[in-house]
Amino acid sequence: MIFLAPIAGLIAGAIGVSAVLLLYMLKLRRRPISVSSTLLWKRAVKDMEGNVPWQRVSPSMLLLLHLLIVILMSLAIARPVFDDAFGDDQRVYLVIDTSASMNAVVDGRSGLERAKAQAIDRVGVLLDSGRSARVSVLSSGIEPRAVMTDSNQRGRLIGAINAIQATDQPGDIVDAIELIESLHEASFLDDSEDAEQFSDGLVWVYTDGGSVDTNTLAMRGGSGVSVSPYDEDTKLGNVGIIAIGAARDRSDPAMCRVFVRVGRNSDGPIASVIRVIEGDQVIMSRAIAFDADEESKSETFELRLMLGALLRVEIDVDDALVVDNHAWVKVPDPQPVRVTVVAPDGVADPLLVDMLEVIARTSVAVVDEDDAIGDVDLVVFDRVSPSALPDGPTLGFGSVLPGQDRSDLLDALRQRSRMISWDRADAMVRDAAVGSVSYQRSVLLETNEGTRVLASDRDGAVIVEKVIGTHRHVRVGFALHDSNWAVQVGLPIFLINVIEQLLPGTSGVGEVYTTNEVIRVEGHSTGPMQLAGEIEVGSTRIGVSMLDPAESALDVRADVVIGSSEIESRRFDDRTQRELWRWFTLVAIVLIAFEWFVYAARVKIV
Repeated sequence: MIFLAPIAGLIAGAIGVSAVLLLYMLKLRRRPISVSSTLLWKRAVKDMEGNVPWQRVSPSMLLLLHLLIVILMSLAIARPVFDDAFGDDQRVYLVIDTSASMNAVVDGRSGLERAKAQAIDRVGVLLDSGRSARVSVLSSGIEPRAVMTDSNQRGRLIGAINAIQATDQPGDIVDAIELIESLHEASFLDDSEDAEQFSDGLVWVYTDGGSVDTNTLAMRGGSGVSVSPYDEDTKLGNVGIIAIGAARDRSDPAMCRVFVRVGRNSDGPIASVIRVIEGDQVIMSRAIAFDADEESKSETFELRLMLGALLRVEIDVDDALVVDNHAWVKVPDPQPVRVTVVAPDGVADPLLVDMLEVIARTSVAVVDEDDAIGDVDLVVFDRVSPSALPDGPTLGFGSVLPGQDRSDLLDALRQRSRMISWDRADAMVRDAAVGSVSYQRSVLLETNEGTRVLASDRDGAVIVEKVIGTHRHVRVGFALHDSNWAVQVGLPIFLINVIEQLLPGTSGVGEVYTTNEVIRVEGHSTGPMQLAGEIEVGSTRIGVSMLDPAESALDVRADVVIGSSEIESRRFDDRTQRELWRWFTLVAIVLIAFEWFVYAARVKIV
């Protein structure tokens, strides 16, 4: 048992005991008596001496009872608690969700502000418990981060919690749990003390639970619960933009279509206005209405844009979350892509040329490797390996980069192959069906430093990308006429993907950037942005949107169990300790009542 307010208890005890003793010193001890003779007067006089103050206090059962009542009340004021939730040097982890949904405002306070206040209260409870807990603070956004580890200093922990900033990124509590497992295991290995002392870490996760789709989360070496920043009956109504896109018409490039999808989590019909804005000017607006049972609704705007533009789409609605009321799409210029194909003797694969002309929306020039390339947007090398790269991005089939040995494969290896692995998440090879392509290699691709392998077979890399200076260069290790890719739908998809990545926006498709991705623009790159909005990347202005249906849904899930599903609930009670002051107060009241009943009975008998 420990005391949370020992000083207050000592002060109350000193005052109470002094008051009781003082009252007993001043207490009138004489009682009325009748005397039948003056012979008994001396006894009455002696009894009157009891009225004289500051006499020595005589011990009695009543005095001891009153002192016991005062001591019990003083102990109650000292706030005694019984705490066996964790031991000395127990490691405790406080995780604060910083995902976009935690920015939802209810009654003037965001979920993140509420979560930080709850975490600060938890720090106070842990450090006031009389035990030496080692507390770590983590933030959980798109990437979890340890803000402070293994500290028992209240000021530093509170400062670390207050320093956690809001983000407009999606979150994943599972990643935070994995980080805790790593930290816990690392501290366990580095600690020279008894291993059993640190075998079980305690975890509190302060989150609205929107990124958790289950009631339990697995965890090694620890257990815990989630704590919601909102009350159980809190309703988080929200309407937000969950998808946006734009594309120019291929037959009429000046025509641009903007696609917007809006989701909502509120009940009942809702009406709002969607506006398409360029700069500070509203160029188109439209009312949107949800029926009672509709969860999402799509709208298409047809605009005539003669130049490229950064469009901002916003919805006019007053709801809990603001960040998803805006989204951006960068529409490219309508000019066609200038492409030149370099081929042996100026004769390129005709199917490759045809596909490039369709994608580029203009004719494609074909030149010999000794001819001048001219001022173009993209150079495609067909079975030609240049000695020097042009000033711009390039794509090559059966081609290697300058400085690499363009050696034909040995006859033993000149057999048809298939790709055995590829980066399915990469934007270039995604949906290109590279796994069904059979081919005969014409070159070996080197994978030196800075080279990113997109696909490979048993002999090594087949499709690679390398950034040289500010430009990206893609190479395929076989010629199209040595494969069956030319008769598959995956080839035009691959060409469209590559051109769009090497020359963003040239396909007529608008560029959309979100807070959960690395942004690459004109050779410049930046990590995932913490906040949505307009930014400058190099010399280009872009807009970063949230666009996450799970975050916009503002789902609230409380009491998610972390680790063992059979943990003792008392270990994760909001107070951690069980306070005993009520029991001390109750005993004191019982003693007071006992004294009163005894006194009443004696008076009645007399």
